[in-house]
Order: sequence, then structure tokens, then C-alpha cells
Amino acid sequence: MGNLLNVGEVLEFAVYIEKNGYKFYVQSMKKFPDERLMKLFQFMADEEFKHEALFKKMLKEVGTSTPHESYPGEYEAYMKDFLKSHALANDEKLNEKLAAMKTIDDAIETALDFEKDSIILFTMLRKYIEDDKKHAVDAIIQEEITHIFKINEFRKGN
Repeated sequence: MGNLLNVGEVLEFAVYIEKNGYKFYVQSMKKFPDERLMKLFQFMADEEFKHEALFKKMLKEVGTSTPHESYPGEYEAYMKDFLKSHALANDEKLNEKLAAMKTIDDAIETALDFEKDSIILFTMLRKYIEDDKKHAVDAIIQEEITHIFKINEFRKGN
């Protein structure tokens, strides 16, 4: 199998992840109306929204194209497997995570998992981004790292 992804698909995937991240934080605020948690998760939701807008802007600039397949359905199968690797990759998984959260600690741990998955994902996807766009993805990776620090500070009570 050759190089199946192009920058357009990478960006479409990133937009989807950011939308689901936003949904996670908003739904978590509804589930746990704790003032400190709501303040943290509102910040995080705003960040997801900001990242989504950046990826959409980048996507508009590059457009999309259909990758070459070695056999019919190869790309779809590859993307389904690839999408399963991220905690925010599909609505069903997201809803399962939300339903499983029973405490604020559960919400914090889930948020940390999502942010860690995002760092891994964007680091992997970065190699498919054109060189002159890598700085934007690098900035998002750095923000995701900052989000982990922010969540850990919350967990410590700061």
C-alpha cells in the first residue's frame, strides 16, 4: 500500500477530531456542573473550536483529492482503522466515554486521554502536511501539551 493520505484528508480528519473534542467538553460541563470544572472545560472547548477553524482554513487553501488505491475500498478500510486509534474518532466511542464518566475525576482522566491522543495523532499526521503548513500543526501540538499541563494543574487543585 502506498502513501494513501494527502493533506486534505489529514485536515478533514483533524476538523472532525476538534468538533468531537468540543462536543466532549460541552457535554461534560452539562454532566458535571462544578464551577471549577466548567471554567476549565469552557476554556478547552474554546480551544477545540479555535483549532477547528484553523484546520478548516488550511483545508480551504489546499482542497481535497482522491488517493490512488491498490484495490477498491483500500482507502476507506485504511481510514476506518486509522480513525479507531483516536478516542474522539467516532460519535459512538465519544458517547460511550461520556456515559462511562461517573465523577469529576473520570471527566478529568478522560480529558487527559483525549489530549494525549490528540498529541499523538497530530504528531503522526504532521508528516503529511506540506512543509509550509507544519508550523500551524506544531503550534497546535504545543497547545495540546499546554492543555495537559492545565488539566494536571486542575487535578492538583491549583
